[in-house]
Amino acid sequence: MDSVGLEDIAELFNSSQYVPGETEDGNSARSRRKLFTDEEKVLLNRRLPDLEGAASSKWLPLHTLAASGDFYLLDNLLKHKVDVNALDKDGLPAIHKAIISKKHAIINYLLRNSANPSVYDRDGATLMHYAVQTACNQTIKTLLLYNVNINRPDDYGWTPLHLAVQTQRTDIVRLLLLKGADRTLKNQDGLTPLDLCLRLGHDVRTYELIKLLKNFRISKQHNSF
Repeated sequence: MDSVGLEDIAELFNSSQYVPGETEDGNSARSRRKLFTDEEKVLLNRRLPDLEGAASSKWLPLHTLAASGDFYLLDNLLKHKVDVNALDKDGLPAIHKAIISKKHAIINYLLRNSANPSVYDRDGATLMHYAVQTACNQTIKTLLLYNVNINRPDDYGWTPLHLAVQTQRTDIVRLLLLKGADRTLKNQDGLTPLDLCLRLGHDVRTYELIKLLKNFRISKQHNSF
């Protein structure tokens, strides 16, 4: 079967050869409606998409595609000179959406196309905070390759390690410690990650976290990805 593009399909739909099945009066084929009105044809045949008309301050096309993980459509969108670091009304760029949605291929693609790895939200949380919150080892490692500060706190003094302790994921805590997370940093309440862990309640997982935070030592064999 020969390959066809959107322009070929649009041309067929608007030609006399294509007659939709639905009729306006139920009788005459001549009265059958075309798929597109004249106004719709003008919009469809634009060489450049009307991105402003297809967006709102809350819903930006780049952010939606980053969250959905549609690499092909995202790639096409960036070819139209869309600002990869544009913020939505919540002050977040598209890469935040990709991280929250765990779309690792999109995260890599955005970073390779000049997404700012050092961006932070209105509360000072970095991309590393979001990667830790989603407990995604792969994203954490990728951000470290782009020199994202592993110890930068948010406006409340919470470092990514504090957040990792809150998730109670020993694998994430261990990874951050391996990569140089500082266990001694305190948040605005004066709590270190260990102090925070002691307040999470007594169970097997918190016991493992406490033991890890107290006894962790970096060995040479672990000091690599």
